Order: sequence, then C-alpha cells, then structure tokens
Amino acid sequence: MQQTVVPGVAMWSQWQAQRNLFFNSFCIATEEGTLVVDPLAPDETDLAELQARGVAWIALTNRDHERGARALAERVGAKLVASEGDAPLLTSAVDRIVRDGDDICGARVIALDGLKTPGEFALHFPDRKTVIVGDALWGDPAGSLRLMPDENLSDPPRAVLSLRKLRALRPEHLLLGDGTCIFGNAHQAIWAALEARHDAYVNRINVDEALWEKGRRDKPPYDAEAFDVDGLIGAEKLGYQLGRLAPGTSFCPEHWHLAEEELFVVLEGGARLVTPRGTWPLRRGDLVAFPTRPSGSHRLVNDGDVACVFLAVANVDERDVCFYPNSRKLLLEKTGQLVRDNPLLDYYDGE
Repeated sequence: MQQTVVPGVAMWSQWQAQRNLFFNSFCIATEEGTLVVDPLAPDETDLAELQARGVAWIALTNRDHERGARALAERVGAKLVASEGDAPLLTSAVDRIVRDGDDICGARVIALDGLKTPGEFALHFPDRKTVIVGDALWGDPAGSLRLMPDENLSDPPRAVLSLRKLRALRPEHLLLGDGTCIFGNAHQAIWAALEARHDAYVNRINVDEALWEKGRRDKPPYDAEAFDVDGLIGAEKLGYQLGRLAPGTSFCPEHWHLAEEELFVVLEGGARLVTPRGTWPLRRGDLVAFPTRPSGSHRLVNDGDVACVFLAVANVDERDVCFYPNSRKLLLEKTGQLVRDNPLLDYYDGE
C-alpha cells in the first residue's frame, strides 16, 4: 500500500490494460476508524495491513465498484455503505445507506447526477482539502481529467453540470478511482475538464436552480438562507452569493469590510436596510453599494410578509477584515478567526 501526499491517506492500484490506466482504491485514517473506498482485491500484504489497521467502513461510490467488497468486509470486520440510488442495485446488502450531505467518517457525501449509475457520489474531506471520486472523472492523460465516454453516461450534459459541485469545493487534491490522481490545484484541473465540454455551458446558472441552505451555526434571527454561486460557475476574482430572507429573519449582524467591497441587488420582495446613517426600505430592483469603510456598515432585515431574494457580489481578498461594530468583533478572512478588540492591550503586555 502506497502513502499519498494527503495526510492519513494510502492507496493501492491495479493496472487495467484494456483501458490503459490504473484502477485505484483508498484507505483513509479518521477519528472514527479506517475508511476504505472502492476496494480492489488486495494482495496478501495489503490485506494484512488492512486487518492491522482495523477497517470500520467500506464505501462504494457506485454500483460497479462493489467487486468483492462484502467478502473483504467480512475478512476485516468492516461495514458496507452505499448510496440510496445504488444500494438496491448491489448483489449484497449494505449496512448503511447515505444521501447527499450525509457524513461518512468525517467526509461529506456529494451526490452526482447524469453519470453511469443513479447513485454515484463523491466524498469531500474538507480538513484535507481532498475529494475522492469513483468513476465521475478519469485521470487520463496524467495531469488532466476527462469524463468517461459519453455512451456510458446516462445524461452527459447533466453530468457535466453536476460535476461543478466538485470544483465549487475548491479541492487541492482529487483522488480518482480511474487513472492518475491529481495532487495540487485539483479545482483548476476539474474546471479545465468541464470547460472543454461543448454540450453544457458551465459558467451559467439560473436563480430558480438555487439549492438554499442555512448555515450550520446560524441562529435566529440570523438564519437566512444562502446559495453560493461563485464556485459553481467558475468565479475566480469575484464572489457571488444569493441570499433569501424569510419574513422575520436577518442576513448577518451589522458589519463592514476593510478590503471587500459589496454590491447587493434585490431580486424579489423587499427588506429593511440598517446603517449608521439610518434605516432605509429596499424594494425589488434596488442596487446598494457597501464601501470598505465604517460608513459601509450594514444589516438586512425582513419585516415584511414575503421572502426577500437578493444577489450579493464582492471582490475576494484574503487580506479582508470584517468589523462588527455593535459587538466590537473582528473576523479575519484568511484564517476565519473571530476576535474582539476589547480590552485594549499595552504594546508590551506579556513581554
């Protein structure tokens, strides 16, 4: 078994002369036990290592990767997990069925559409900046990516558009079941493969396709819904986000940015804009600029009876600091750290 550059991730491979590429399997050490993804039949050395590690789960990213997974699970004492779409198509029963957004040993399930099987999924390990895919993309030729032949896809244009979800995660590393894995700048390789297609225009999306989500840590009244558009349509220097304020909700506490200038465009409904210069009604069609200084401080509140939908646009700058004047907090863009500027310290404090 070969260790990869990704911490805690090893792999083993078998050459497929018919396709002129390697098939790959992955072994990931996690806090919840060892996770194996799409196992090929291991040789005795790799089997002994798996038994020594103690495998907790074996994940099958699609139906065609079942292979001898049940027999391996019995030998290493693991449980099988597959998707809701593919589990009924397997020859063996699984111990767990997962859906989009579920967690497997710290990895998030990313459901994909239009591919070879109805339940194909990828696994995203955010702390390792890594995504694992089964057949969704092939690493061929080495250093680049492509989809499998169109005749093997259930809906090629739909598959292309679905794969934008992987690029939106901005992974550094992409571990592939087929071909050569991408270590470093994986999100760029994904986008190059998708932009090379002529059956789908990946830089476009409609508002009615928004998949609204609430932040996992958001609490009322700051529990508006959002949909991150930028990563899906290939944004590099600008950030785009759709926001939806249900009646009685607010979009973030009052704040202003040091480096990221924002523009809000009201698409539906209305809201109340709270600023240091007063409170102002917003209606459909309004464009509002928030400059990078204290006068740009703002908060949106929906006091009405219908939802307010808006588009937020900003330049992306990792040097940005976001200030929350009412609570005297500062959010550092690059690290995500949230600190308070009070109490103020002497320059030599602690020295």
